[in-house]
Amino acid sequence: MKLPYNQHKSWAGSVSMFICGFLISIGMLYYYSALGYFQLEWTWTFQRVALVALVATVVESLPITEIVDDNITVPLVSMVVSMLSFGY
Repeated sequence: MKLPYNQHKSWAGSVSMFICGFLISIGMLYYYSALGYFQLEWTWTFQRVALVALVATVVESLPITEIVDDNITVPLVSMVVSMLSFGY
């Protein structure tokens, strides 16, 4: 099933992007936390990572590929949202 506002993107792809982005981000944060680089409060971290993954998924699904590639917008928006939500 295609997204109603972007016929080039599908619901399955968007759900996959959210889930994979969320799980990979949590895995990386856990890895670096286990190595002692920083300490995290995990309930708070899960909420922030879910927010970042959701925003990245929404940006990736927008029909703006002709204007700017989503390989540029997704990392940029993810960095900004991460910096604002985590405060680093």
